[in-house]
Amino acid sequence: MLARTLAFVLGIYCLMQLHWLPSVWIAVSIPLLLILTRYFSGFRIILFFSLGFFWALFRAGLALEHTLDIGIENNEVLIKGTIVSIPETYDDHIRFLLDTKEVIDSKEQRYSYPGTIRLSWYRTRNLPASGETWQFKVKLKRIYGFMNSGGFDYEAWMLRLGIKATGYVKISPENKKLGISHAYFIQNIRYKLAQQLKQSLDKPLLGLVLALSLGDRSQLDAEQWKILSYTGTNHLIAISGLHLSLIAGLVYFLASFFWSQFYYLTQRLPAPVFASVMAFIAAFFYAMLAGFALPAQRALIMIAVFLVALFSARQILISHVICVAVVLVLVLDPFAIIAVDFYLSFIAVIFILYITRFRISEHTALTRWIRLQCMLSFALFPILIFWFKQVPLYSVLANLIAIPVIGFVVVPLILIALILLLPMPKAALALYSLVEKIYQQQWAYLEFLSQQNYAVIPIATPSLFVLILAIVGVLILLMPKGLPARWLGIFFILPLLFPETEKLKQGEFDFNLLDAGQGLAAVIRTKEHVLIYDTGAQFSERFNIGDAVIKPYLRDKGINEISILLVSHGDNDHIGGAKALIKNFKISKILTSVPEKFDELYTEHCYAGQKWTWDDVEFEILHPQKQKLLSGNNASCVLKVSSIWGSVLLTGDIEKKAENRLVEQYKDELHVDILLVPHHGSKTSSTKAFIAAVASEHAFIAAGYRNRFGLPKQDIIARYEAHGVKTRVSFETGELSAKFRDEGLQIDEFRTKNRHFWHH
Repeated sequence: MLARTLAFVLGIYCLMQLHWLPSVWIAVSIPLLLILTRYFSGFRIILFFSLGFFWALFRAGLALEHTLDIGIENNEVLIKGTIVSIPETYDDHIRFLLDTKEVIDSKEQRYSYPGTIRLSWYRTRNLPASGETWQFKVKLKRIYGFMNSGGFDYEAWMLRLGIKATGYVKISPENKKLGISHAYFIQNIRYKLAQQLKQSLDKPLLGLVLALSLGDRSQLDAEQWKILSYTGTNHLIAISGLHLSLIAGLVYFLASFFWSQFYYLTQRLPAPVFASVMAFIAAFFYAMLAGFALPAQRALIMIAVFLVALFSARQILISHVICVAVVLVLVLDPFAIIAVDFYLSFIAVIFILYITRFRISEHTALTRWIRLQCMLSFALFPILIFWFKQVPLYSVLANLIAIPVIGFVVVPLILIALILLLPMPKAALALYSLVEKIYQQQWAYLEFLSQQNYAVIPIATPSLFVLILAIVGVLILLMPKGLPARWLGIFFILPLLFPETEKLKQGEFDFNLLDAGQGLAAVIRTKEHVLIYDTGAQFSERFNIGDAVIKPYLRDKGINEISILLVSHGDNDHIGGAKALIKNFKISKILTSVPEKFDELYTEHCYAGQKWTWDDVEFEILHPQKQKLLSGNNASCVLKVSSIWGSVLLTGDIEKKAENRLVEQYKDELHVDILLVPHHGSKTSSTKAFIAAVASEHAFIAAGYRNRFGLPKQDIIARYEAHGVKTRVSFETGELSAKFRDEGLQIDEFRTKNRHFWHH
């Protein structure tokens, strides 16, 4: 059974690696395989591989149906649909999911609806409720996410959630409520409970209660997420396998104890059967409160399989139970195989069974719990490094206390209070008051751990082979006592702790223009130094390019120190991510045209004439003048980087005035191999004289997909191409990587090289 399950899983995994979906007609090979397996047993593995592959192909085809029509993308349209999520409330907007029924353009033409879409509604006093049917005037666009080394695959995540498009509501008298859909009564109940909680509780308790009871994490602030991440306890805030399993286990124990006290009842129905049914009902109820989110669905399947095996009269191997759970989870959601929580869920279960069977079976309950947490944290750290590029050093100490407190005390109290909230509000508030006291003590402990030195140790992303090698090493080290040479497992783990990164030679350097939306973020790396040129935008308190794009990129490359942070000027789309980098990295110096926007002592004003050399690579500031003759965009720091292998010119947002000054002052010295196009390809920049003076072979343009400025302008692209310059735009290519080596210039497009069938 194990081999067939692995073949099924491998079939799904292989489909997920494809750049393009093959034709569904290749599924006609399955009947042939069925015939072959009747006569040749060896074809059974191939059959199960094919079943996994074709099932994933079928589901992928369905998921990609009803893609938003390009004719209405970024145009105003009228849509009608039902709200199917609890609206998330932020300072200046609300956000919710809409199950779209109709899409109508300005000419009354109806389009195939894209299915579920995610809408943001800014500056509104309206608060739509889950289950309500509304009509909105909106602008929509297809799903698009940044694509960079080490970055989060937003498009894959939205595919798994079944979201077909995103957009925002326009101010219009046509925005109105049409009625209530009773088909979404569960969502409506969740909404009413959420509103009652928001009226009854204050932050930070509100964020915890909403997250643990209804799966709404919108009220958790950035500082809370940081503490949870630094202590390795962020998994406790997502309603998933751990929470449902703890609730199911607690209810199973209580129901079994109660039922077994009555001899008459046990004769009619065995206590394990009754307890299993009650445990599943409790887990089902909890998953329903969470809106049957995908992690909750997956956990519910696993619990159901384990409970059926538990009271089954037949002896069932635990490996068979896990295999059945894996297959059912992937049948429900084949896209789970590209999500980290899928691997963490099952690998954690396997390691728990492995540890309890071979390493801690003879200890007392308390010592078993402590040893289990220590060994489990050790067992899972290779996966944490592979996916998150860091290890929370104090996660063992945090989870030793947090898991039992949250799982066995806080969550049950929250759920009981939620049940009492509407009929008995005073009793519910008394329970929430108790939860708040427990929470405050627990949070103080987590905050203390997060503030310790080396709370998080960053490690560069290892290869898949190194990850598998490390898992083997962990299994060897956790083998039963008495077996010889267990210490050899250390050598399997060492490559994970000391990942191999590309070493540059003297004179070589890398220039990477990151895919950062409508903003600019670039990284220049020499043999021993790193320079960051601009940091992208800050979109909200919880989201900025420094945290979302630059930090993961640097962690992926094993970079923990920044030699110079150069911020060209003070516009948000260039300076917005700077604070995040200052908090997370050691920075030797900050150069900028707006030093007044920084409090750091090591900040200097950039001006023409500043020069330095790193590893035989020369850096020179060409603009602005020390006398501050220009301001705003035209005061942007312009940096030229050059070595014997090539050169780059980074121009910020300079416009025609600054370009003319550069041409007059430097003339032929402006010539480079790659030009970072000024001002995102705006018509205010890129004069013919400037393009001719730079005379680059390649031009990189930093611009966001469907940005509101319509950049880059096609006239500007045509102007570069007329000069024989090859242009590339970041939203089309993803991260642009230029490697200056002795064997020549190599340019890579991350989106092209790492494309999957779900990518834009």
